[in-house]
Amino acid sequence: MTLARQLGVSRTTVSNAFSRPDQLSADLRDRILSAAAEVGFSGPSLAAASLRTGKTRTLGVLFTDSLTYAFSDPVSARFLAGIAAEAELAGYAITIVSAPRSGPPSPIAQAVMDGVIIYSVDDNSPALKIARERDMPRVLVDQRPESGADCVNVADRAGAEAAAKHLIGLGHQRLAVVTVAAGPGESAIVEDSALSSSFVARERLAGWRQAVESAGFAAPVTVSCPVNGREHGRRAAGLLLALPLPPSAIACLSDEIALGIVETLQSAGVIVPTDISVIGFDDAPQARPFLTTIQQPYQDKGALAARLLMEQIERPERSRSPSHEVLPVRLIVRESTGPARR
Repeated sequence: MTLARQLGVSRTTVSNAFSRPDQLSADLRDRILSAAAEVGFSGPSLAAASLRTGKTRTLGVLFTDSLTYAFSDPVSARFLAGIAAEAELAGYAITIVSAPRSGPPSPIAQAVMDGVIIYSVDDNSPALKIARERDMPRVLVDQRPESGADCVNVADRAGAEAAAKHLIGLGHQRLAVVTVAAGPGESAIVEDSALSSSFVARERLAGWRQAVESAGFAAPVTVSCPVNGREHGRRAAGLLLALPLPPSAIACLSDEIALGIVETLQSAGVIVPTDISVIGFDDAPQARPFLTTIQQPYQDKGALAARLLMEQIERPERSRSPSHEVLPVRLIVRESTGPARR
């Protein structure tokens, strides 16, 4: 006698007790699990279920950089935590696939998953092209919106504009911005028209420039870093300090870059913010309590992306317009910004 027949329920109900507990009452699930334990049944075969339904109950995440960076960068790690919390609640696993800018090709073509969250991948990445070509649900995060795809962004342009306006409101007129763009292997001062292959970098650059142009000031000096990291922030600070007239304030693509800049300024005897103000973006844990920044809801962003993807996977027949969600950001003023010196 099968377990389902013994309990007077369907095979689907037994399966849900193991893989989709939210579909059952607590009492019914406990009764099924207790009966299963008595006969030594540990749950339905995942391999068999995958062959039968064509589903693996696995969410894919295509990540912009190395897997090491995914877990070591605080903002990325908390974004992934948001995905993981939603996936675990719904009985899904997660497969994280890197899209490195150099080195071996991404394994995205062979990765087993029911759908994929594409997270901040460069426009020209071969992995992005492959992910688009795979016939599966997808959600874009920190990417340029595409027709027919769900997308989750934060208000990057508005946040960067708010950061620059904060500095301008403190009397700063000589601004520099530090961003990330494909191109030079080292951090470098680039032309004002420099473009990035990162959607987020382009949006934040546009926001900074909008604020500066509206105030009638000269375009900010732009430093391009090859990677979003503290080491490259330190190198960017060195370049800016070497200018004949260094900036009085620096706006950064991320808190990691901003903190690298602060370290170099302080090592050079520059007082932050008395001599130079610095503002970041993200409100990562390491930014507190010193760094002025733009706060973004990175964990909520991951949770929302996971929910949108699972909705596509579980209700493929549902007719709806793609969702484009833009999450709010806000200015957090701390100790790293202050009035410009006369």
